[in-house]
Amino acid sequence: MENDTRDDHNKVGWRSFGILDVARVISGLLLANAILSWFFTSSSTWGYDGKWINPSYLTFRMRNNFVNLTLDELAKYDGQNKALPLYVAINGSVYDVSVSRSIYGPGGPYSKFAGKDAARAWVTGCFGKPDEFTYDLREIDEKEASDAIQTWQDFYNSHRKYWYVGTVVHEEITGPPPEPCEHVGYPG
Repeated sequence: MENDTRDDHNKVGWRSFGILDVARVISGLLLANAILSWFFTSSSTWGYDGKWINPSYLTFRMRNNFVNLTLDELAKYDGQNKALPLYVAINGSVYDVSVSRSIYGPGGPYSKFAGKDAARAWVTGCFGKPDEFTYDLREIDEKEASDAIQTWQDFYNSHRKYWYVGTVVHEEITGPPPEPCEHVGYPG
């Protein structure tokens, strides 16, 4: 008789540990983690300051809203409208650089790259010539262009705060290519 009561008590005890209890334990562990992190690093994320704690990036990842823009549509993401994200494109790949509005936004040192695919300028480093801010890579050594573009795309793909958001559809290039420019190389 005594064993029957003990077995019934154990069954009830396990059934009463439900989803709410699991949520409480997880919440308690997360809170303890944040408090310890704040104590040791003065940051609730153990000093991490990357895209994985950026609400915009997390929303983008959950919705999986990759864009496919025309050049005219891409031009709207140049930082003039603060309600829109800030995009740069390199050879058809579009990246969200909204976290660095002071760099890519209006008046910033790289503002000429915002809202356009300026693959040629990334390759040549000629930032003083407006006609270099184009995706037209004609008359540039193919290997040089490919290497430079890959370097910049790798930079944006692996950056802790920027992320790939989609592609830009290029129009067919007409007219003569931009005048040759003395290659300056990478800025900085």
